[in-house]
Amino acid sequence: MDAMPLGTDRTKKKRTELAHFLRSRRAALSPEDVGLSTAARRPRVGLRREEVAVLAGVSASWYAWLEQGRPIKVSDGILDAISRALRFDERERVHLYRLADANPPLPLAAPDLPDSGLFQRMVDTQLSGPACVIDRYWDVLAANEAAAEVLRLGREGNDNFLTSLFSGTHGERYLNRPQLARRMTARFRLQSSYGADDGRYEEIAGELAGRDPRFAELWERHEVEEFTPVGVEVDHPHEGRVPFVLFTMDLDEAARTRLLVYLPPGAAGPVSAWS
Repeated sequence: MDAMPLGTDRTKKKRTELAHFLRSRRAALSPEDVGLSTAARRPRVGLRREEVAVLAGVSASWYAWLEQGRPIKVSDGILDAISRALRFDERERVHLYRLADANPPLPLAAPDLPDSGLFQRMVDTQLSGPACVIDRYWDVLAANEAAAEVLRLGREGNDNFLTSLFSGTHGERYLNRPQLARRMTARFRLQSSYGADDGRYEEIAGELAGRDPRFAELWERHEVEEFTPVGVEVDHPHEGRVPFVLFTMDLDEAARTRLLVYLPPGAAGPVSAWS
């Protein structure tokens, strides 16, 4: 089991936050909420520590130490057991992991996405430059008219941003396509690590590698990269060579939906600074 780091002010603060979080969630539940029977005249509201310990399958003294903020060892399995005992939703479970200095857990299930019409209205009404919304697999959920005209994005039906970058007309618009393809492959590789048990990532990568040797070579490198602004050069249908900064914003952390916006370089500094 992994031990929580000791000795730093940051660690002490997180242990204090963890203890408070657990106590507050325990106080918010009744025995009936978790299927426990109670005496007719129970003196306090909320679950007892001993009851949470039984539900989580840990000793009462160990769980008491955890709620007291003591520096004890915590495994992912125990964190999940406590999450189930306290009826945490997905966001509360992730919050628990972070307070325990554990790696964020893989989602138990993909959250429901808003109706794609909401994303479409956003890119149509709020953004004049090329913009689109992609989901956790980089399927394009919405693209505005500028993205369709300048990048041919969203015109092929059920576009996947990664696939169309390599084999679609969307990718043909980029004058620095080799560099962009390398960086986007590294970003998709990193994205796939958040869903190691999700076969869809392997399916997308396998199908694309099977028909495009350029992607197969890049995928084999196993490079990873975070989502940071990147300079792109586009063959604009009316203006010729046009530089943009491809800027990415998270819309929903749990669902891993992202907004991709193509900004003119003047809005974010010289394009070379982002390449």
